[in-house]
Amino acid sequence: MDYLKFFNSTDMKKEIVEGDVVRYIYTGAKLQAVEYHFPPNKSFPLHHHDEHEQMGYLVSGRFCIEIDGESRDLEPGDWYHAPVGVPHRAWTYDEPAVMLDLFSPPREDLR
Repeated sequence: MDYLKFFNSTDMKKEIVEGDVVRYIYTGAKLQAVEYHFPPNKSFPLHHHDEHEQMGYLVSGRFCIEIDGESRDLEPGDWYHAPVGVPHRAWTYDEPAVMLDLFSPPREDLR
């Protein structure tokens, strides 16, 4: 498969999920990047990934994430890490947020 050396959101797969969450996806051989645009007051239920390690970087807004029972408010520039199999959930506050998530290996459901 051919991979782009350089790209932006116009080159990425765009999806709207859960009615109001926009995500842009780029999948490499062993790494996947997903740029999420979350609306205010959005919550995501507790879940885990059996095969995928996940890390995220908050680009803008405010975001709270709970990982394995510990929660933390993230400000722009903060990172989080949800290892394989570890339960996590998240929510936004009263403003939109943009998050960059990385998955390894890539999630087949996002290809």
